[in-house]
Amino acid sequence: MMVPVLLLAMSLALAADRPDVVLNDFESPSYGTWTVTGTAFGPGPAEGALKGQMAVGDFQGKRLVNTFFEGDDAVGTLTSPEFAIDRNFLRFLIGGGRHPGETCMNLLVGGEVVKTATGHASEFLREASWDLSVYAGKSARIEIVDRRKGGWGHVLVDQIAMTDTKPEPIDERAVLLKKAEESIKAAGERVAKDPSRPIYHILPPANWLNDPNGPIYYKGYYHMFFQHNPYGEDWGNMHWAHVRSKDLAHWERLPIALWPSKLDGEEHVFSGSATVNPKGDLMLFYTSIGGRLPEQWAALPENDDLTLWKKHPANPILTETLHGDTKVHEWRDPFVFQAEGKTFMVLGGNLNENKGGQGTVTVYRAENDDLTKWTYLGVLFTHPDPEVKNVECPLFFPLDGKWVLITSQGRPVHWFVGSLDTKTMTFKPERRGIADAGNFYAPNVAKGANGQTLLWGWVPDFPKGKGWNGCLTLPRVMSITKSGNLAFAPAPELALIGNPEHAVMIRSVEMNDEAKNTDFSGDATELRVTLDLGTAKTVGLHVRQSFDGTRSIPITFDGSTLDVQGAKLSIPAEAAKAGLELRIFLDKSVLEVYTPNGQCLVKVMDYHPDDQKIGAFATGGKASIRSMDARMLDTIWKK
Repeated sequence: MMVPVLLLAMSLALAADRPDVVLNDFESPSYGTWTVTGTAFGPGPAEGALKGQMAVGDFQGKRLVNTFFEGDDAVGTLTSPEFAIDRNFLRFLIGGGRHPGETCMNLLVGGEVVKTATGHASEFLREASWDLSVYAGKSARIEIVDRRKGGWGHVLVDQIAMTDTKPEPIDERAVLLKKAEESIKAAGERVAKDPSRPIYHILPPANWLNDPNGPIYYKGYYHMFFQHNPYGEDWGNMHWAHVRSKDLAHWERLPIALWPSKLDGEEHVFSGSATVNPKGDLMLFYTSIGGRLPEQWAALPENDDLTLWKKHPANPILTETLHGDTKVHEWRDPFVFQAEGKTFMVLGGNLNENKGGQGTVTVYRAENDDLTKWTYLGVLFTHPDPEVKNVECPLFFPLDGKWVLITSQGRPVHWFVGSLDTKTMTFKPERRGIADAGNFYAPNVAKGANGQTLLWGWVPDFPKGKGWNGCLTLPRVMSITKSGNLAFAPAPELALIGNPEHAVMIRSVEMNDEAKNTDFSGDATELRVTLDLGTAKTVGLHVRQSFDGTRSIPITFDGSTLDVQGAKLSIPAEAAKAGLELRIFLDKSVLEVYTPNGQCLVKVMDYHPDDQKIGAFATGGKASIRSMDARMLDTIWKK
């Protein structure tokens, strides 16, 4: 019986010109002769995404197998009629969950599973193939399985065909980055004319942005990466987008840097940092998220322009095995720093399953110059607030003779100033405060060209439905005040944006329990204002004011508190003794305010294109605007 099978196998190898045999393209509204069990497969092939599902892409035609019919808890099987194997390969498209044996497609020969494939935790289908030559002449069935309940408990399949054409190996990086860039380009064309989009804050051309990642000044450029979903305006499909600048004021967009390596089980590229290792190599560190425990991975540039990156061959660099018997929950967001000539890393998390009181920052020491081997040293810091359940995106760095720790444990973001015991690698806080009282989260820091320490934060909470969501704050220079507090000021390089000359210079606007116009309008401006409370109860500005005066964003000072649309800063008496000096940046739907004692806040504003007037007001007595200098700002994006 062996000779006929061998001859058939030889004939298959010589029959490269035979047409493909399509076993099912799933274009019919029903499954036809295929056998269905359970409920996951629904009444027939789906027309793309189902209710409650993210967008499904890269299937052929109008329909595909999609077992999300009743959500991720539905289960079932779909089995083909028996067919004879008379081609060398089976090609198909597959997506959905990466759960071997549970969300998969199987080849059955003699009733046994001889080949199997899963999705890659993605709603985008990928081409896969099996070599059938060893099964030539045998009868087989295709079985599509969904036995998984819970996250990614579904499978997507389309276009199953036998072929004699040998499949080409897939360059995953090229395929996924091309797809992401095409999606961004298409979305960018739709939202480019939205008048509410900021023009001098960093943001992608369209779709979702969150945490700033890996800012670094390297070989004459500032590089900024950030969390980005190329496929929609909501969180998901986490990549690292990339922009760069020579002067910290004008920026250019570069190709997306990091992508989830689906073939290696990555679902998302979470937040992290950039560093130059002792050998002089630039490295990106980030948390790799997949159908497993979190891991800390690294990436390396493949060219001098940093426009092409590769995942480090030593990945995963750090795993939870480093902790021994200690379990760190929500372990993520690596930040690399140096102390006493050695390289360290901090990561966020908690030690008690998010129950509160044990939100921690853990610390690790590099054991080689490649930064591929690390030792767990213990807990650097436990957040003192018992209601804090978890710490995200910890930043730890020296500044003005002190050590600074910034923690994102929910809003507001906290800062701590103190000392580092390098023998025990524990941080002892001496002062604490709030980094920003407004729409602000998950900041990151970098050393600037002149040695300054810079911070950017994520600005969330924009209205949905615009095709874009999120931006970064302006770069902020940090310092330690005489009283030991962490202070923030807008980077001096922002003077390079737009016209450096003042468009309007106003001196002494007197008010007696009244409101006045300043005869200045604009929605992309910088204002330098000095408020004098005088005998009034409050004094302030109306920004983004409508021409009829019915709408505005009030900035109000009562002698001790600055209130910006409900976000409040406590102002010490000495900071306002000679008048409260404010720097205010208006950028379409974003507002940033800086005080003379180093506090700041960012707010997302309702946007009405005609609301561009600037007004002043006082209530309960006499007050004044001692001075107001205004200048127009322009786009930061390099043409």
